[in-house]
Amino acid sequence: MFEQEAYASDRPYGTMKKNHLLSLYFLLWAAFYATGPANASNEITRVWNGNIIIETHDSVLSEIFKELYDKYSIEVSGLESRETDKITFSFEADTLEALLRGLLRYLGVKNFAIQFADATLTKIVVVPDSMSDITTSENVQMDQRDQVEALSVAQIQSIVAFSQAESLDLIAGDIIIEYDGVRITSAQQLVEEVEKKSGKSQVEMIVIREKNPVRLILAGGIIGVRIMTKKISKEEINAIY
Repeated sequence: MFEQEAYASDRPYGTMKKNHLLSLYFLLWAAFYATGPANASNEITRVWNGNIIIETHDSVLSEIFKELYDKYSIEVSGLESRETDKITFSFEADTLEALLRGLLRYLGVKNFAIQFADATLTKIVVVPDSMSDITTSENVQMDQRDQVEALSVAQIQSIVAFSQAESLDLIAGDIIIEYDGVRITSAQQLVEEVEKKSGKSQVEMIVIREKNPVRLILAGGIIGVRIMTKKISKEEINAIY
């Protein structure tokens, strides 16, 4: 009889211990799912030297685009079909424009347009490859003769401080007509050529300033200019270049 009572007195303790372990397990489970997976992260911030850095780990593109809009009021359009893609990416740049160009390169985007409002970057529009050859629109119409007479060039909009461009005394308004022997017909083409020649110790670049060609020698790789595609008359180019 005594042994039976002793056995019975042990049961509440065992049950209490079991319930305590179950409660502890539930709390740990709830804490984990309340905070979400620890390995997904996304941050775009300015660091001590003034540069901007993006650090993402297993982040979906929609969250990255949302942070760009929330922090810097920059809208990204044209990648809606890829918003659920997850990426791990780290990059540092001196401007938001350079940062976004690096991100787009990582995503394999080749055709895009950058929109500014009062010199502030406001929007990135990704253009599908199938549209890259379109040369006319409802708002811009030319006859065949005008299309032949007009040529596209890459014109400098501004200079990055402490860059090769600054050392070479390049200024806004200069037209980059040739880079390492390649005729330049658009801002995007110049970006691609600079990337191709980044390993060369020396390249030649021809710039037009005030209708005069200037030959420059510089190192391959980043020049340090912000550029746009501009159309000028064929006669004007032929008279100079």
